[in-house]
Amino acid sequence: PTVPSLEVDGVASGIMHPSQIASLLGLGGGASGAQGDALRHAWDLSAILDAWVDHLRLLDWQAICAPTPSRGRSLRNLTCNTFHPITLLPGAVEHGVFLWNPDDDAAREAALADAPAAVAYAAGIAGDFQGWLLGAEELLAGAGSRPVKTLRGDLDVTTLLVAQRWHAAFHYRQLKAFLGSRGRELPGSFRIEAFADLELPQEVF
Repeated sequence: PTVPSLEVDGVASGIMHPSQIASLLGLGGGASGAQGDALRHAWDLSAILDAWVDHLRLLDWQAICAPTPSRGRSLRNLTCNTFHPITLLPGAVEHGVFLWNPDDDAAREAALADAPAAVAYAAGIAGDFQGWLLGAEELLAGAGSRPVKTLRGDLDVTTLLVAQRWHAAFHYRQLKAFLGSRGRELPGSFRIEAFADLELPQEVF
């Protein structure tokens, strides 16, 4: 079937979350009431980023660049795809705009020339996001239903955070599975399965 699309600032893209279909059809309604509070999802997301960085610090460049079963994408690519949208979340919450375009990931990936650069990229974003969260808890507590314009339709703040938490968890599970398949089980007790209402598909890749 054809996926509906929305054009924002001349860029067309597909649906990111089912609630956007209602927005495109003019039916209104977000998902914040059903999805829980924005603050909890934001801190869950921060924990996933921290765990990702902890693993990345222990990997050599060969492991970071090796193709994974995720359409042959490397951990370098998945790191850019997972972490870059996080840089846009503060602006989404504060100004109602989230213009993430994954098609630009190739340029971001090319800028990471070695393992220290990849670690610094991810750690910097994770640290900045956590620092922002510490100063934005009151804002987030009341921002769940605030509308956000994205390249894939309109969402509310909570639904956007739900989507980004799911996205980060989905790729984090791929990172763990890929490294495990190469005999690179990494230490740590972090389990994304412990998060409430996180429904990942059975298939990892």
